[in-house]
Amino acid sequence: MTRKRTASIAAATATGLGVLLATGLPADAARQITGADIKNGSITRKDVRKGSLTLDRLSGPTQRLILARGATGPTGPRGATGPRGATGPRGATGPRGATGPTGPRGANGVSGYEIVQRSSANDTAQTKSLAIDCPAGKVVLGGGATAAGNDTAVLQSSNPDGNARWSARATIPGGAPGSGWQLNGYAICANVTP
Repeated sequence: MTRKRTASIAAATATGLGVLLATGLPADAARQITGADIKNGSITRKDVRKGSLTLDRLSGPTQRLILARGATGPTGPRGATGPRGATGPRGATGPRGATGPTGPRGANGVSGYEIVQRSSANDTAQTKSLAIDCPAGKVVLGGGATAAGNDTAVLQSSNPDGNARWSARATIPGGAPGSGWQLNGYAICANVTP
């Protein structure tokens, strides 16, 4: 290598060292970069590695904003009714319950209940009688009688007369009345099964 070329290299090296010492680049490189050194809006999501920022690295207000629960939204429309499921298998038949106690024996059977009414003539006779017969096959269960048209009439008898008849008798005390009156009676009849 020639002396001239060697001198040029030495001069260039000296100049480079002088520049480094004058600018202080090693000291600047050791200084930490802060937010003041970064232009607002110059770092985007592409510049931040996914998962490198955790919640605890954010400010308190930002954390609370993220963790705050939003207001409940309106209820959505009701969904369509789903299809009906298949019928399940029939369950086993349960055991037969115990037989209940026997109820009391009922009264004789009664059917064809009816009331038969009769009235005497409306006249001035002092005494009047009635015989009220039940229809064929029916028996008399009860009966009664009243006098109409004269308040002084006295009912002398009102009673069953055999199994199928009701009899009644009334009179006017002291003789025949001056106006007409009548005796009304009724018999309660029905078919009775022993």
